Amino acid sequence: YFRYNVCWTDHNNCDFFEIDFWVKSKALDGNGWNLEFAAIDGSIKQKGAVTIGMITPDPMYPTPNISDYTNVYKNTIAWLDSCATSETPKDFSLLAWCRNGGVGGQTVSPEGQTDVTVHAGKFKAWMIGWHKGVDSTSWVVPSLPFPIKAQVFADVTQDPIPPQYIFELLETGNSSTEPQFLKNIGVAPPPPKNTNCETPNMQTDSIHNSHNTDTGNMIIEYRYSPSIPKQGCPVEFRLSFEKNFDPNQKYSNVYYDIFTVNDAGKKLASEAQSLGKQNFLAPVGDDDRTLTIKEAPPVTHYVVYISGVATGGNFDTSPSGLVKIDVQTTSVPEFGTLATIVLAAALISIIVISTRTGLRFTAKQ
Repeated sequence: YFRYNVCWTDHNNCDFFEIDFWVKSKALDGNGWNLEFAAIDGSIKQKGAVTIGMITPDPMYPTPNISDYTNVYKNTIAWLDSCATSETPKDFSLLAWCRNGGVGGQTVSPEGQTDVTVHAGKFKAWMIGWHKGVDSTSWVVPSLPFPIKAQVFADVTQDPIPPQYIFELLETGNSSTEPQFLKNIGVAPPPPKNTNCETPNMQTDSIHNSHNTDTGNMIIEYRYSPSIPKQGCPVEFRLSFEKNFDPNQKYSNVYYDIFTVNDAGKKLASEAQSLGKQNFLAPVGDDDRTLTIKEAPPVTHYVVYISGVATGGNFDTSPSGLVKIDVQTTSVPEFGTLATIVLAAALISIIVISTRTGLRFTAKQ
């Protein structure tokens, strides 16, 4: 079994969470391994089954509730299978293993051995990586099937360069039965889907605007959809954190939260805390969040609050501030209410017709 702390830029902008998996059995066709797979993502806990291949450990046939998390696993923990597989193994003495998928295709090469300490312990590991602006490195122990650590940066030219993915091995071991840490993870049933909700569509049904923060230190550009969301339904936000002297430039590594407040401005809820997180992170100055409208119509008051920006090893609070966004909302009629409206309309029609035609209803003899 393996337990990792991992982040990937395409999953909540590299917000860390835990991936755990246990190799349960060999696949019936003999071409893979069956895993029991779990993710602990803030307050969200999901567990399911997935099969990985024997030539490459890519995930196949995951149960739907863990498919997003197995995709993170594929693009982080299992990424080196793009260079080395069981059919095309690579020796650590080679000058190059492969080229990465970035612009220009940087050469991925062994870079020597080193002692490295992770949460799971101390290991003698080979460094496999490349350089483009900064060093991207995976630490590989020959006796283990997956790297014990990785720090890989995005293929961009802006400074500071944000991470593409980071992970670290928390624990590994052998067990013939389900490990206790997996037994402790129960799977909550998915919430019932409201069929009356509209699907967000940024192109055809959205509200777009931008405002300076109350401190004047940053511009927040936002777009949300639907333009008039319904209570109990999703609303998607796209946020950009721009520099006040040039909106074409964005801040990197922005830490922020989205609060719901009442008419008097009193905080009712924190979106980050509702997911078991202290805050959200926008590594490249953009973020996309889908929220659920919980407040009663006609308006829900949101506050986007920036606590600061990480620069190098420092946390800069000078760009902090907030922007208030009022979202006009409507309600979803309950079935009983809707049925009452339809019935009332039908009765009115019958009365009107009866009045005009002289039609009378009499009891059957």
